[in-house]
Amino acid sequence: MGLSASQARLLSITSRLSDNELRSQTITTAKMSLANRTTQASAEYMDALSSTNLLFTTYDGSGNKVTEKLTGTSLSLYGPLKNQYGLINKSGQILVSELDATNYENSANMEEFLDKYGVLSPVGEGDFVQVVNPDYEVAWDEYNRLYEEWKSKEPNRYDEEFTKPGGLSPDSIYYQFISAGGCLGGAVGGLCCYMHVLSDAIGPGKHVTSDGHEFEVYENVAWSWNSANHGREVWGPITEALKEHHCSGDVIDGGTEVVEAPYGTVTVGGPPSDPEMTVYQRIVDLLWEVHDEYKLGSATGGNAQPESLAKFFYLIEHDLAQFIEYESEFDQDKWDEAMEEWLAQEPEKPDVPYYVEEEVRKIVDKDKGQWYVNLWHRMNGESDIKVGTADEDGNIIDGGKTEGGLPMYKVLEDGLMNSPEWLQDALNNGTITLERVDFTDPTEEGTGLSDCTWTSIIWTSAADITEEENEAAIAAAEVKYEQALRDIESKDKQYDNQIKLLDTEHNALQTEYDSVKSVIEKTIERNLKLYS
Repeated sequence: MGLSASQARLLSITSRLSDNELRSQTITTAKMSLANRTTQASAEYMDALSSTNLLFTTYDGSGNKVTEKLTGTSLSLYGPLKNQYGLINKSGQILVSELDATNYENSANMEEFLDKYGVLSPVGEGDFVQVVNPDYEVAWDEYNRLYEEWKSKEPNRYDEEFTKPGGLSPDSIYYQFISAGGCLGGAVGGLCCYMHVLSDAIGPGKHVTSDGHEFEVYENVAWSWNSANHGREVWGPITEALKEHHCSGDVIDGGTEVVEAPYGTVTVGGPPSDPEMTVYQRIVDLLWEVHDEYKLGSATGGNAQPESLAKFFYLIEHDLAQFIEYESEFDQDKWDEAMEEWLAQEPEKPDVPYYVEEEVRKIVDKDKGQWYVNLWHRMNGESDIKVGTADEDGNIIDGGKTEGGLPMYKVLEDGLMNSPEWLQDALNNGTITLERVDFTDPTEEGTGLSDCTWTSIIWTSAADITEEENEAAIAAAEVKYEQALRDIESKDKQYDNQIKLLDTEHNALQTEYDSVKSVIEKTIERNLKLYS
C-alpha cells in the first residue's frame, strides 16, 4: 500500500471512530432520560395512591343511607333528612343553580317563589282570613285629599263678594257735602246759598286762586257769600283732605247731564276739571268765579245762574263722587247660592270595606317548604317581597346586598354545579366555602329567619362530607405505571445492544487504525534512509 493510500485510510478510520463516540454519547444520554421517565412514572403512581374523592352522605325517605359524589347539586338540591348547605364565593354570595336563579327572578315575592317548587296548597284550598283591605287606605287617602281640597274652597261669608252697598258712609267727604243742611237744599232749589257750602269746604282764612286772585272767607258772618257757618270740627279735616285729593277730569258729553242724586234731581255740567289740580284749588277757583252773583244782605244770595249751579253740581257728582263710600250689607242671596253650589261638589265617601278575605296558601310539604324559605332569605334578605320592588305602600324594598354592595346570590352554570372535580378543587383551594342552615330549635317550624341561620363552617368538619380513596384513579395509574416500566426496560435493552455493537466496531477500528499507522511510520522511515 502506498503512503497516500495509507494516509487516506487512516483519515477514514479516524472519522468512523469519532462518529462511533458521538453515537455512544447520544445513547448514553437517552439511557439517562429513561431514568427520569422512571422517576416521573413513579411519582404519578404515588400521587394516584394518595388521591381521594369527596362524598356526600344523605338518607332517603325510608332512612336508607345514600352516598354520592360531592357536587354543588348534591349539596343544594332538596332531599328529605338532609342538611342544607350553600356554596359561598369570596364576595359572600351564595352560588345557586340556573333553575333556582330563574325561579327567583320570575317571582315578585316569596309565595310565588315557593309555588314554583310545588310546596303550597292549590289555589282555593288555603286558609281564608280577614285582612285589612289594601284598597281601603288608598281610597280614603284619595278621599281625604279631595275633601281637604273641597273644604279649602268653602265660601267665606266675610268675603267682599257677599256684601252689597248699603247707605252712604257718614265718614265720606261726599256725604258731608250732600248733608250740608239748608244750604245744599237751597242750591237744589236754584239759590246762591251753595256758595256757603264752598266756603265751609275751604274754611276761614285767605285763599289764592290759580290765576293769583286773593280773597278771604270769614267765620260766622251772616248774609255774605264768603261766610263759613258750619262747625269746623267736621269741616276742618275735610279741608285738609281736599288739599290731598285731585279732580276727576271727567268729560260730560253735550256739556250737561241730569243726575238723580240722593239729595235731588240736578243738572251737572261745565268744562271738565283738571286732574292735575287738587279739589281744594278747584273749589277756591269756583267760589271766586261765581261770587259776584250773590246778593249781599240776602240769607240765600238770591237765584243762582244755572250754568254756575251746573258747575257746582259737577264738583259734587264728579270731583267728589270718586270718593263715595258706602256702608256694606251682607248679601244673603249670593251667600245662599254660593253655599248650595259648594255643597253640591262635596266628594262622596268611598264605598270600600275595611276588611277583605284573603287566601293564605299553606305549605303542604313542611320540610321542603322550609328548605326553599331558607333559600329565599339567603338570596333576597329579610323581606318576603323581592328586593327592588315596591310594597303595598309604594315603598321600594331595600337590602338584599352583600357587604360589598353585590346581589346576595350568583348563578353557577350547570356544568360546574354538577362537576365533583371542580367543587373539590374549589374547596381545597379555598375559593369556595360552605354555609350550613342551623336551627335554634329543630322541633319547631321555622320561618327561615327567627328560628334558623346560615352559619359558615369549615367543610372538613361537616359530618356528611367524607373522603375515600379514588380506586379508579389508582387502578388507571397502576396500569400506566407498569406499562411505562415495560417500555423503559425494553428501550434500555435496545440501547445496551447498540452500545455493545458500537464497542465491537470501535475495537476493530482501533486495531486497524494502529496497524495503518504503523505501516505509514515504517514507510516514512525507509524513505528517509533511502534519500539520506
